[in-house]
Amino acid sequence: MKKFLLLSSFIIFFVLFIYFVLPNNVKQNNDSQNLSVWWWDNRIDNSYLDFAKQNDVTEIYLYASSFNEKIATLIKNAKTKNIKVYWLAGKYEWIENYSLLETKLNEYLAFQEQYNDLFSGIHFDIEPHQHPEFETKREEILYKFIDLTYNLKQDYSNIYIEYDIPCWLDDIISYNGQNKKTFEYIFDNANAITLMSYRDSAQKIYDFAKDEINYAKSTNKKINLGVETQDVKDDNVTFFEEGKKYLKQEINILRNIIPTNYGIAIHHIESWYNLKD
Repeated sequence: MKKFLLLSSFIIFFVLFIYFVLPNNVKQNNDSQNLSVWWWDNRIDNSYLDFAKQNDVTEIYLYASSFNEKIATLIKNAKTKNIKVYWLAGKYEWIENYSLLETKLNEYLAFQEQYNDLFSGIHFDIEPHQHPEFETKREEILYKFIDLTYNLKQDYSNIYIEYDIPCWLDDIISYNGQNKKTFEYIFDNANAITLMSYRDSAQKIYDFAKDEINYAKSTNKKINLGVETQDVKDDNVTFFEEGKKYLKQEINILRNIIPTNYGIAIHHIESWYNLKD
């Protein structure tokens, strides 16, 4: 009888564990947290798309210098796989010339109107440090970058807009009567941020992003932590040497470290696709 009661207790505990604990983990890892990928490659076919689906990608940042039927078809195919697609674009010249960006935005809006809002929003990769005068005019250029994000928020409030930012935008800038860190202004003006928190382990990625994570929490803004897979000079910032299996392991660890409303973004589809096993 005691053995029966012991066995029954164990079964009840196991069932409750499955019901209450495991679904929460599944929800955290699959439903709430997005897994995004930059798609810089001009190759628009289903090989990358199938790879993305197989690896649980939920969002694609799709680079497009122009808009056409092929782009529309790819987005439609992604949607059949429950993957959202954002327009990926960015030029440092836009910091100096807002009208150039407005021209591209008009093209984007025309495409959205023609194809019934296929894109889920815009993912900007506008990197001020690429400006040729950044070293000598750093504060001025960062001010203009902040101003650009502010103007976009005011002029295109109906568009969901995200930004890529590096982990070192800590410069204190005076703007609109405030003195704040540059990355804080960008957070304030964005719907979400993707941080280039490139390191080669889950814990290092999280530690590298702590300041931005804390600000995201304080403002209730979403942040995606970036993961690098390209072959770069510093192997401490990329998973290129470690390969797909180790990358997947660290992504799973990172998922359990970050809040459920945050995400992970992998840079980028081609290098991830070609990563060794």
